[in-house]
Amino acid sequence: MIAEVRAGECSQAARVKLSRWILMMSLDEFIEAGVALSREAKVLDGIHAYFMQHCARVYRCCRRFKLLETNLGDVLEIGPFFSYTPFVLQRQASSYSVLEGDDPAAYPLKPLYAQRKIALQFVDLFEMFGPTHTASHALPFADASFDTFLCWGTMEHFNFNPVKFIREVHRVLKPGGNAYINVPNRASFQNLFTLIFGRFEQKYVDTYFEYEDYSSNGKKAFYGFHWREYSGPELARLFSRAGFAIQSCELFVAFQDCEKPSAARKLFRQGARLLAGVLPRYGTDVCLIAQKQRQ
Repeated sequence: MIAEVRAGECSQAARVKLSRWILMMSLDEFIEAGVALSREAKVLDGIHAYFMQHCARVYRCCRRFKLLETNLGDVLEIGPFFSYTPFVLQRQASSYSVLEGDDPAAYPLKPLYAQRKIALQFVDLFEMFGPTHTASHALPFADASFDTFLCWGTMEHFNFNPVKFIREVHRVLKPGGNAYINVPNRASFQNLFTLIFGRFEQKYVDTYFEYEDYSSNGKKAFYGFHWREYSGPELARLFSRAGFAIQSCELFVAFQDCEKPSAARKLFRQGARLLAGVLPRYGTDVCLIAQKQRQ
């Protein structure tokens, strides 16, 4: 289980420098690293809650993809937000580049990226790949620039046709390079339960109105909505048709961490884990490894 770490609290181990991080860090060490980074970015009493909600899923992706024990070469990551993965994985990389959504919410991380010499660009992927007259449909990198591509918990936020984006990922990867993708499973038991029993339907629509006037870098745009989730077969098909060889496509169960989940929520999650153990297709998350084939 995740060690309970509250805003404003930090064990002695959490105060260590990044140089003390080890390749095969445990979940507790991953959490402590996030606490240290949140303190450094001065978001411990705010956006740190995002990290705590998602850290178990992010850590499981790192372990499932074996990234904590692999030489990653030149890395491009898109949309890490406050998962802190670039800071954790930089030690396995020759170089590290990050494209982040141009939202002021992520600006506190700018000094951390600069101090660690991680190349950071803030971009609007909708303007880059969406149905606009000025869309370039191109990532700002040369052909075959990267050995590793990471995109976790991000593609579900795309409100545009993803094909051009995936073709660009293929272009900027070196032959033999791998793309590691994580998205919520559209066919999860959680989603099926919501559709069958009508839970939260009005709440989902209400959030559109709640963020109607959200301002991001001078534009009325909110990047937090899930516009399109994918089942495992859908995601694998998407990448294979764009020229990738699918190395693996697996599903697992990871829920957002709640400080005090209700008894009903605990029972639901236990049932979801049991079902996913028998029928993996209904897990909460899809993890895909897709490789650009060598010529």
